[in-house]
Amino acid sequence: MTKPWYWRSLPLEKRTGSEVFAALFRPTAAPAIATLLESPYPTPIDHSQLNQYSICAGAPRIVDGIPQMWTPEVGEVFRFLEKLLQQGVAGHEEKFTSPASDLPFTGGWLGWLGYDVAWEIEQLPRNKIDPLPFPIAFWYEPDCFAVLDHAQQILWLAASDASGLDELENKLAKKDAGKEFLVSPCPRIPVSSSLPLFLTSQADYETAVNQVKKYIQAGDIFQANLSLRFQAFTSASGWEIYQALQKINPSPFASYWQTPWGELISCSPERLVMLQNRQAETRPIAGTRSRGVTPEQDIQLAQDLLSNTKERAEHIMLVDLERNDLGRVCEWGTVAVDELLTIERYSHVMHLVSNIKGTLKGECNTIDLIRATFPGGTITGCPKVRCMEIIEELEPVRRSLFYGSCGYLDWRGYLDLNILIRTLLLAPASQQGGGAGEAGEAGGVNFSSSSSSPHSRLIPQRSTERSRRSHSALNIVWGQVGAGIVADSDPEREWYESLHKAQAQLAALKMLDNQ
Repeated sequence: MTKPWYWRSLPLEKRTGSEVFAALFRPTAAPAIATLLESPYPTPIDHSQLNQYSICAGAPRIVDGIPQMWTPEVGEVFRFLEKLLQQGVAGHEEKFTSPASDLPFTGGWLGWLGYDVAWEIEQLPRNKIDPLPFPIAFWYEPDCFAVLDHAQQILWLAASDASGLDELENKLAKKDAGKEFLVSPCPRIPVSSSLPLFLTSQADYETAVNQVKKYIQAGDIFQANLSLRFQAFTSASGWEIYQALQKINPSPFASYWQTPWGELISCSPERLVMLQNRQAETRPIAGTRSRGVTPEQDIQLAQDLLSNTKERAEHIMLVDLERNDLGRVCEWGTVAVDELLTIERYSHVMHLVSNIKGTLKGECNTIDLIRATFPGGTITGCPKVRCMEIIEELEPVRRSLFYGSCGYLDWRGYLDLNILIRTLLLAPASQQGGGAGEAGEAGGVNFSSSSSSPHSRLIPQRSTERSRRSHSALNIVWGQVGAGIVADSDPEREWYESLHKAQAQLAALKMLDNQ
């Protein structure tokens, strides 16, 4: 049974999620657990409705000496989440001080579902391995947490007992008194990073693109998302990288996780699914252009994206896929597209975005909704199951956490999950034994910032075993980027589009290098 939390509200005073997280919850030593789900503040004009709340939390509750954290195996994940929800409802039969009823998170669990949880939903081939050290599913019940309402400028504190609220408030007061609140987006410490190593060569990626096109021509699929992984070595911590990324590319579904297995750093712009008051919502992104150098060029690129027949057709196809996913668990006639082909701008790219809503059926619950929508169609393709089979065939390693989701599950059944794109995973290199690097030994390429390519400033250079060994005492960071492949895709263009999507992450590492 889940015990309710005690609550207290304070003026937010224009603090950001990062500032509150650093003041209250960020551990100073590993291994430890802490979470930040951050919406940028000041709120961006382009997508203000996505940025009202941030949530941050510290370590798990301890019940009878046992930390309330879990890593269920694939095959047990959804049964486990069902059990959590049942315990949460039973625990809140007691009456404790309550926050505003419209808060999205009033207690429950924080966690992630890696892409490979899809094997629990569908019967998929098992051809590849996951060399990364992170559990595919991880959820925990925080002892203390905070919810930031950026619109109302209220900071809600929650703790397992009343003394915990006093402790949180004292931490804030101490930070204020010491004028330590500002979180430097670029900590001034010596940092070194290696050139990123892409674990798939351009030739291999283009071969895979051509194979996807053959499947499309054969009528197997309409479109598939094909991705590639990169890695680098760095002396920076995950928190330093996250702060740099948030400065470069503030995003509405950003998150930072410190865990015993390593750190997860995400500046995701995409929501997989949200549920509040039985109203479900998904927000697919499909269609990308680079940002313009000038405002005039930016407007022209946006108009080109909106008027491009291929981009519109691909986007509408994925909107239909998401409508069908919601339709499996929503009341007949309630599924509707309330935003269609909206432009959202981010630091390096702009996207075509739509929003689909529906009312959850009476016989369905939050976990049914996750099953129906996971993983997102924008990072698999259409039809989803056949595309996942092709992805397992053509990508060299399992996707692990990449293209999965992270977020919160509230005890009331409320839910908000992003899609883990624009995401990095980081762990001490000394613990990895080189396994991830070996996946790209045959065809991996490093990338420098030369500018001879007409498509991208990222140019391949051969990697060496010596460069990897020289970073054995550092952290290893992994990322994954991809592109949607359709019948008339140009393999070289798709390669460079994928590389371009990595630029914000790589810029964060370079920023820390050059400070």
